[in-house]
Amino acid sequence: MEENEEKGLFQVRSYLKCLDEGFKLPTRHILPLLKFLWPSLAACSVVAGLWGVFVNRLSVVFAQWWAATEPVVLMSSVLTLAILLVLSLLAQSFYAGQVMHVVSRYAGEAAWPVLKWSSERRGVLAVSVRALTLAVVGLVVLALLLTPFVWWLGATDVWTLVAFGVILLVLGVPYVMVTLDYVLCGEHRFVQSLARLKDGFRNWGLLFIVLFCSGLLLLLLVVVSWLPAGILAHAGHLSALTVLGGDATDLPAFVPAFIVISFMVASVAVSVFSWLMLFPLSYLYGSIEARRKELAEFEAEELRLQKA
Repeated sequence: MEENEEKGLFQVRSYLKCLDEGFKLPTRHILPLLKFLWPSLAACSVVAGLWGVFVNRLSVVFAQWWAATEPVVLMSSVLTLAILLVLSLLAQSFYAGQVMHVVSRYAGEAAWPVLKWSSERRGVLAVSVRALTLAVVGLVVLALLLTPFVWWLGATDVWTLVAFGVILLVLGVPYVMVTLDYVLCGEHRFVQSLARLKDGFRNWGLLFIVLFCSGLLLLLLVVVSWLPAGILAHAGHLSALTVLGGDATDLPAFVPAFIVISFMVASVAVSVFSWLMLFPLSYLYGSIEARRKELAEFEAEELRLQKA
């Protein structure tokens, strides 16, 4: 029989052990997790449904603008896109807050906690606000660093893409350490957690390996999850372009509803699959913290012996 004993978060582990236990923990408790996470999953699903409603309209407008075939009024489309992006950021922050609140409870109790949405709402909202803060700060810094490349070279230039990758590797990987510290340690302020950036640089290799391995698996599952939605959305986009071009033939009336449903299902699936990255990274953070605590205790003991 498989051992189902909880070992807590703050223990020294190898990156392989972090990946292994990070994959197993949410799998063993998938039903309690889904039962607890339904509010944020519902929010992500609704926002994805809104994307499904407007995706063809937005894609056609921006395709016409990009091709410069005719004058296009972008104001309403840009406003719609901005609203959808803000709603997506809020929904994803809410979901990340719920998941990381579960991890925080698990870290504090060293065992799987009893989760009830009615009694955990305040804590979840606090962590969600922290997740939103981290996302906004990260996006602003990324935008500021990329703006010169986009301005001089263009958004689609290969060197702009190279700069984007370098920024993610140099700053994005260590920023994960700041993120985990800020959302898991509720008493820390953002500036205090930002100081953990140096620990992120020190453990860059471990963070990158866990991010790469879990991210590669997550990417595969994301592609599989969004493939039906992408095919339907592309079909709707081509149909809308042909109708605008004078072709009276259109897709069946039920296809837009299928697009919305496929977007909602794909959003829920990807949100669930994101556990494969969040839990291993949390275990790695606990391992780094355990090593740091052991080193501090060793140095304190060595100093005590020297003074004795």
